[in-house]
Amino acid sequence: MTNGERAVTGRARVHALVLAALAHRWQPLGVAVVGMLLTLPALGVGLVGDDYYHRAVLHGSRTMGDLVPPAWDMFSFFDGDPQRMLRWMDRGFPPWWTYLEVKAAFWRPLTVATHVLDYRLWSDCPALMHAQSIAWYGVLIAVVALLYRRMLGPTWVAGLAGLLFAVDDAHAMPVGFLANRNTLLAALLGVLALLAHDRWRQSGRRRFVVLAAGLLALSLLAKEEGVATCAYLAAYALFLDRGLRWSRLRSLLPYVVVVIAWRLLWAQLGYGVQDIGFYVDPLREPGRFAATVVERVPFLVLGQWGVPPADVAILGDLIAPGLYADVYWLGIGTMILLALVLIPLLRRDRTARFWALGSALALLPSCSTFPADRMLVFVGIGALGLLAQLLASVFSQTPHPARGTLLRAGAVGLAGTAIAIHLVLAPVALAVRVAFPLGPPSNDRFSLRMPLDAAVEQQDLIVVNPPSLIHVAHTAWDREFRGLPVARRMHLLADGPQAVEVLRTDLHTLVVRPERGWQSWRFESLLRDDRHPMHVGERVELTGLTVEVAAVSADGRPLEAAFRFAVPLEDPSLRWLCWRAGAYEPFAPPAVGETSELPYVGTVR
Repeated sequence: MTNGERAVTGRARVHALVLAALAHRWQPLGVAVVGMLLTLPALGVGLVGDDYYHRAVLHGSRTMGDLVPPAWDMFSFFDGDPQRMLRWMDRGFPPWWTYLEVKAAFWRPLTVATHVLDYRLWSDCPALMHAQSIAWYGVLIAVVALLYRRMLGPTWVAGLAGLLFAVDDAHAMPVGFLANRNTLLAALLGVLALLAHDRWRQSGRRRFVVLAAGLLALSLLAKEEGVATCAYLAAYALFLDRGLRWSRLRSLLPYVVVVIAWRLLWAQLGYGVQDIGFYVDPLREPGRFAATVVERVPFLVLGQWGVPPADVAILGDLIAPGLYADVYWLGIGTMILLALVLIPLLRRDRTARFWALGSALALLPSCSTFPADRMLVFVGIGALGLLAQLLASVFSQTPHPARGTLLRAGAVGLAGTAIAIHLVLAPVALAVRVAFPLGPPSNDRFSLRMPLDAAVEQQDLIVVNPPSLIHVAHTAWDREFRGLPVARRMHLLADGPQAVEVLRTDLHTLVVRPERGWQSWRFESLLRDDRHPMHVGERVELTGLTVEVAAVSADGRPLEAAFRFAVPLEDPSLRWLCWRAGAYEPFAPPAVGETSELPYVGTVR
């Protein structure tokens, strides 16, 4: 045997071993272990973002205990009460320009129970909290892998789909961000509901429909996104169910009843979203929701199938002019390419049609909030099952059904790109992104963790130009968790990575002019969208401070505002900070009639 023949034989042997491993009955456990190992860096994340708020709710807060809701409402952030919102603003969370009637209250009792467990057993050890999330991820992977084997048979194609799901970097935030654990639980229970539904339709045993309906209810009680389970139930009825047409339609009725009952109870208990940017309730605002679907689907499809992540929609033009539009049209192009390449496979394979329709319908609940990879867990179940079938079709000995040289070339090109993205880059990206779920570690410098003496606890902390609203919104809870002194109140004047001009008009008043005004970052419309523009002369009355809008943009964003304090600006009850030269430092208000310039120095324009 020549060296060339030996090489061919060796490659064939490796190929056979890989295919055998992917088809092995223990493959679901194997890919679960792979996914858990890749997400181990989450153990070092600690608390970030909303985790501090949740800790205050479940563990108590000496500085904001009078404002946080009961433990079972840890996912209720704003209740639409203007007076309560003003009290929140006094603590620097949220900023002064927030719409006072914003409501964001979510009912997720099942997820709450898992967080209560964390704070009952290891309240001072975030690493163990993250270990629980990693464990849930492992269970989710195993169950999804079982779903693939159920629908595709115990084949290497099903094994490949399970591997693709396990290493998908879109799952980084749900695993690495404790506050996003709800997505893992909702998806796990949703997939179990789908498996139970399949057992019912295959065996005719009614106990399985009862089980499936109960699991769907639990998925909804973990997170509202659990409604995406119905996307796959509908796709199953259309493409996989062997019953008669009306039988298939009736099979969905138990789930319709569950969703309606859940929604009615959800609303009756006072939960919901209202007047908050990015979040759209499809039932309350169907027209607006339809518009958001058109706007957001291309980002989500691109995030699931290619690069960059869907989260780039939030950063948008903050990174580079025109980036938002460029990525949007890249997403449109990706959708067109996918359609052209997948149509031949979809025509001949009903399981492929099931994955495609389930994934497409699962996009709809994801469009109820801003585009982000964290919203792609349900979407990815179908998309990655479909991708595995596409790869098998393109690279197997059976020719790909696409007709025409150009279309076949496109299928091969898409398949090769998908391998590079989902099997080479994704595992690395997952391990990295899970360690930094809210962005690169360099962004930590935006948080207010600088040393402040104990006197600040009797002072109002005035931050003139914080570069990142996200990183200062949870300052009080962050500092409390770290054992640092916490100001009695905190006010953020300007915000965002931009130059700021500060003019002092009298002993008590500063006029602030940010270079691009307030709400210059797309994400900031979360707290006040274009349906509630501010007006010249509009006032916000806070404790010891009145803010008056002096100029607005054409779309109602404040461009200039006067901040009048109840005491002279030099009064010792005020502690001033500013962001300058890439760090926070003390700020001295200018003399009456003078102006201070605060240029922005950072990595974001």
